[in-house]
Amino acid sequence: MRRLLFLTLMTLAIALLPVAFLWGDLWLSSDFVHQEVSFILETKRMLATGAPWWSWNTYLGSDFIGSYAFYTLTSPFVWINCLFPESLLEVGLIITFVLKFLCMGWLAWRYLRKMGVSRQNSTFGAYLFTFSSFSIASLYYYHFYEPIMAFLLLLIALERLLRRERWGMTCVSLAAFAVTFVNFYFAIGSFIAAFIYVIFRAFSGEVDFNGKVVLKGIGAVLVGVVMCSFLLLPIYYQMLITTRAEAQSAFDTTAILNLLERLRTVFMPKVVEGTTVFVPDGSASLSNEACIAVFGLSLALIYTWRHRNWLSFLLLTLLVLYLSPLNGIFTLFTNPLYTRWAYALTLIIVLCTVRQLDEEKDVRKGVLGYAILASIVVLAFVAKVLISNGLHLPSLRFLALIALFFAGIVALVLWAKGKLSLRILKMAVVACTIVQMWLFLLNLGTDSLWYNGLKNNVEKGEGAVVARTDFRDGKSFLVYNAGLLRNHASVEGYQSVITTGVDSLFKTSTRNFWAKNKLRANVHQDEFDALLSVKTIYDIDSAGIIAKREAEHYIPMGFSYDSYVTRSEFNKLMADTTVNLPLVMLNNVVLEDDEVEKLSDLLTHGDAQEKSDLGTVVANRQQFVATDFKGDSHGFEAHVTLPAKKVMFFSVPYSKGFTATIDGKAAPIYKANLCMMALKVPQGSHTIVLDYFPVGLKTGLWLSLAGILLLVLLIWHDKKTTGPRRFRIR
Repeated sequence: MRRLLFLTLMTLAIALLPVAFLWGDLWLSSDFVHQEVSFILETKRMLATGAPWWSWNTYLGSDFIGSYAFYTLTSPFVWINCLFPESLLEVGLIITFVLKFLCMGWLAWRYLRKMGVSRQNSTFGAYLFTFSSFSIASLYYYHFYEPIMAFLLLLIALERLLRRERWGMTCVSLAAFAVTFVNFYFAIGSFIAAFIYVIFRAFSGEVDFNGKVVLKGIGAVLVGVVMCSFLLLPIYYQMLITTRAEAQSAFDTTAILNLLERLRTVFMPKVVEGTTVFVPDGSASLSNEACIAVFGLSLALIYTWRHRNWLSFLLLTLLVLYLSPLNGIFTLFTNPLYTRWAYALTLIIVLCTVRQLDEEKDVRKGVLGYAILASIVVLAFVAKVLISNGLHLPSLRFLALIALFFAGIVALVLWAKGKLSLRILKMAVVACTIVQMWLFLLNLGTDSLWYNGLKNNVEKGEGAVVARTDFRDGKSFLVYNAGLLRNHASVEGYQSVITTGVDSLFKTSTRNFWAKNKLRANVHQDEFDALLSVKTIYDIDSAGIIAKREAEHYIPMGFSYDSYVTRSEFNKLMADTTVNLPLVMLNNVVLEDDEVEKLSDLLTHGDAQEKSDLGTVVANRQQFVATDFKGDSHGFEAHVTLPAKKVMFFSVPYSKGFTATIDGKAAPIYKANLCMMALKVPQGSHTIVLDYFPVGLKTGLWLSLAGILLLVLLIWHDKKTTGPRRFRIR
């Protein structure tokens, strides 16, 4: 363990410090800064409130638990990051990154030792697993590491149960809770992989497997999942109204299999170039590699060839699943291109590799055959890339990764021929890992200009704020989650969890918006700014210089309407591309067809085809507005004075978690303008309060309490078990 600790710290120091020195800001790229850093900052703020229910900085507002459980809320490492002041966040991130790699290595070592691997090779195997291509490729997916650790805990716990060691059921239950808690989405892949693992383990002859053990295992896992109900139920209700729930089916068999690229991901280090994966125009980042430095699949395939046991068949099965569209069974409810369960395959590759090393048998022929096979695959891949690039040479980084692969193959062959000692080969693995991390990290740092500009030049403010970028080359790009970075409520953002209502607002009203999960209207932006109460706009140029200006057509949050159009009438306007739909919504509130009767006494039926200029419409909406609008993690409060009874509109996403009161008396909430909220407000001066509480949280807490009681019963049952039976690994 001391050697593993030293190798891990040395690798991270040598690999990360030079890049940090060159760039100054180590992690400022891609999803890491667009999502991870932004979400950690918002998590820190929300947890400080003591009641983290509603996040105003997430798009137009969003349920915090449902939106952030996948990314930050359930990570103990993020809790550590939250202890650091914002000015030292980068320092805290580096510290927790090191902790994550150390924890992964320790748990991998514990698992390999439990599987009977020698101490020395367990240390080496843990290093291979900790710095696999999957781990390196996930450097800017900060939340990917917790599921890996939880999966290792689950396998260790399952081994205790299968061997009938004491506290087996309790350990499985706690591990299942950890798997579910740290990341509900990754839990799907982890449980499926663990289920496949147990099936093959049952036929190993090394454990006493029967129906009773099956029932115990299933019961223990269910107890762990039930204990997590306080988290799962709010997530479930939030996920039901997200675009993720409408994503491509995980069982989509129409995807075009690209076996060559998939094979490459188990033979060579991570390639950052955008290359086809399952379907044309896919991105290599969607196929998270399972490769381990230098060794690749060499010793694992040799072990499989020489042994006809459970481990060999398990490896072959996982490889088939990984290399085929069946991969989709691990990614339920989302894009089947993802291979984010690759950590399970990588672990089995590592286990086969170190078991072969333990046998100390001649592997010369097998390594030579592997070197030929892997070289053919990689050369074919290079040829394909050259052809697709019009025979132009790829980037130097791409060529360096190819060179790194062949350097590893040469070292492997020399070791197999007895020209290199195993000690030297292990040093080559460390060197290969460091270079691979260099090559990956040197592709990052491209977003530091605007990030530092936002961090240093945009003051914190209150109210709705939009951050835009107008680059000098004339193109318009979105500054992802700028509002989250600087604690501004923003109408633009970048996040995987988007409510269907907000998504439909942009799609329906503009017919042309920033695609996928980056909400930005490409047309009628001024009308949208007015509808969503945008007050301040930040223009950011290509050098990160920021200029602040006030929106020309600002309407305070909470304004009244005099007329309406129905949702059916609004939908018919979609056929006419000349109609300015956001302007229609400013002129007439859009009501759901079944709610027109409830509000028609205060509104006249408007003309959807009426031609009005933006200035006139905004002036009409500014006549009666809310004052002293204040939002917090519970919802919001506003004051209004009206000469007559009015319908007040608030550009806050509609949710069943909201309850409204006017001067302390309950008031019904109506869906308006596709996905927002409206209220009937009487004449006079009033205080309007909308309080939010996550849907399903109360029920989830009761279920979690029931799960804890079941866990107590499991502990009592396990305590009664005496004389632990241990089964030696053969």
